[in-house]
Amino acid sequence: MKFSTNLVGGMLLKRYRRFLVDARLDDGTIVTAHCPNSGTMVGCSEQGSRVMLSENSDPHRRNAYTWEMIRINKSWVGVNTQMPRKIVAQAIRDKCIPVLSNYRELFLDAEYGHAKKIDIMMHGLEQNTFVHVHHVAWAEKRIAKFPETPNARACQTLRDLTEIAEQGHRAVAFFFIQRGDCDLFSPAIDVDTEFGKIHKKAVKRGVEIIAYRGIISPEEISLGVPIPCGVD
Repeated sequence: MKFSTNLVGGMLLKRYRRFLVDARLDDGTIVTAHCPNSGTMVGCSEQGSRVMLSENSDPHRRNAYTWEMIRINKSWVGVNTQMPRKIVAQAIRDKCIPVLSNYRELFLDAEYGHAKKIDIMMHGLEQNTFVHVHHVAWAEKRIAKFPETPNARACQTLRDLTEIAEQGHRAVAFFFIQRGDCDLFSPAIDVDTEFGKIHKKAVKRGVEIIAYRGIISPEEISLGVPIPCGVD
């Protein structure tokens, strides 16, 4: 997915109030930008790092800039949590994910059960497929890990997918890794033991775990190649 406008480069000065960052642009201007990531951003918010921001000319926006990526160990890492679902949905439509290509219709934010929603639902020839997309940016020793902190919402999502699988539908937890320097994905059981337990149960009940590495650059973010899924 190409960025609609050219990104602006700068240096990260600080992140604060979860949704704000200050950055010094290449021309010396200091700006406050929106941080589209409410997580702890382990290893992805080091002061002094090279960052890229998108700019929006909407006069009604409080902050004209949005933080999109950071440079870590000579690699770009995407920090915008809104990107993975868009990229995965488009990749499915373009038939770029072979294991998710046998469908007739695709819907975003599909409802199922009682007041529940799932990121992507696909009507298939034989069964429906439900996909939830997770944003992953934390990595250690070329292993992408999720979650970076105890995550009740991620746990509930896996429970929902497990329920879907038990009802006879196809359920997929898709982990989109917004960096290209990882060779393996693993649930961070040492960080969130509950997520680890639910992840293990989900796999036993038929939930498919898929992880793809992204291709990240200041021009675009796109789907890369699948990587193995292990256990921390």
